[in-house]
Amino acid sequence: MTTSRRATACLALAALAACAGPEVNVPGAPTVRHTQSTERYGEEGRWHLFFFQPQQARSLSDRLALARAAANADPDCRWIRTPRDEIEARTAAQGAQWSDLVLAAPLACRDT
Repeated sequence: MTTSRRATACLALAALAACAGPEVNVPGAPTVRHTQSTERYGEEGRWHLFFFQPQQARSLSDRLALARAAANADPDCRWIRTPRDEIEARTAAQGAQWSDLVLAAPLACRDT
């Protein structure tokens, strides 16, 4: 492989990795866990609460990116596209002391 092709391949891999979102649940990366609520979302989903370690204040954008990455890594679940303001409102409903530590978002998961 020529140097030019190698450089192009490296750039393509870097771009693909950036699209995948942040790493989660691997050494050195945040740990993201989610738990299913009893409340349904549409025909196929349920609201889930996402918890992040280390527990620290994160922006809504950061929590969304981490939660999406965790959902993408879970073979039994998939992210349901939901309006951001709906996710923000549902997350805020968890209480002011949790508003920047957790995230509420709907997932469609296989029953296990």
